Amino acid sequence: MTGPLAGEFKILRVYEQDNQVFFDLPLNSATRAPGLASLFWDSRKGHALVERVEQSIDSDSNFQLKALYSGKLPKAGELVWLSGWLGNHPKHFNLEGSVNEVRLPNGALAWISEQVSEKWVIHIHGRRAQMGETLRNFAQFSALGYSQLTISMATDPKPHGLGLSKSTLGDTEWLEIEQAIDLAKSAGAKEVILFGWSQGAMISGNYLKRTKDASIIKGVIFDSPLLDYRATMRLHANKQGFDSEAGDRVIDAIASSKALRLLGYKNVDSDELSLVSNELQVQIPMLVLYSGSDGYVAINEVHKLDKLNSLVTLVEIPGASHCRLFNHDTKKYQESIATWLREHRI
Repeated sequence: MTGPLAGEFKILRVYEQDNQVFFDLPLNSATRAPGLASLFWDSRKGHALVERVEQSIDSDSNFQLKALYSGKLPKAGELVWLSGWLGNHPKHFNLEGSVNEVRLPNGALAWISEQVSEKWVIHIHGRRAQMGETLRNFAQFSALGYSQLTISMATDPKPHGLGLSKSTLGDTEWLEIEQAIDLAKSAGAKEVILFGWSQGAMISGNYLKRTKDASIIKGVIFDSPLLDYRATMRLHANKQGFDSEAGDRVIDAIASSKALRLLGYKNVDSDELSLVSNELQVQIPMLVLYSGSDGYVAINEVHKLDKLNSLVTLVEIPGASHCRLFNHDTKKYQESIATWLREHRI
């Protein structure tokens, strides 16, 4: 289901000091995280880059404005949320000029960065995110000589996506990876790494499960992966004060509800999509970056993935929130990727 993107907490105070703008936010797991983050408001129409600084009082967290990307500065009392994006366009990462726009065959937008290389990385963003989520680590792969492609989903808002709001949870979205791979092949790709963020990991895994030919895929990287919908829905049911069975009822309804069909949604057996119910048939190296304090997906499922597949490398970045691993410990994040690439000669 879709709709306006709701803020998670209210701004306590906005003030200026020494010609700098600061925000006081309530102290919680999202605002405790150190370093840079994206601050969003007004259903992501407002977007700023902020950095956490010293707490002003024990009950709040203090953030300094580093850049305003879009919208007017939010006011005290306005609902906002924090994410790890750090920007939503190549120019926010000094990539303008090296990244170009292209279109997938279905009309969805993609960003492409070409090197003199037959090795490519294809990035797949997460649920209700956009391509900007994947840009923060483009520089590392460019420095290592990889060409890169990050893709929109048809369900992304226009102008990046097609504005189709009816996600199938990866049941059909994996076909968009096939389109991206065909595009990369036409540009000379011989070897591809899939880099899936959150639900992008689920979509990537289902590409591996369903495609007729995955021989071009030489490795997979997952950041904060969504691996099993039922386990994650149970987690969210518990967080809302319900028992786990409430999560099961939601998953069962997605599979069989006539009401969903009347609303134009496709019934999806999300258990069939699970990446931890059976081993993936394609045995390729997998690097899984995760945090035990993820808080958004059932992250302990990574250990099931590890047991089912023989070429999994797990790297935990303790204390990080969902898809904020890069922000929390950039050095460990990038060293883990570089080491994995070197060890597997990808």
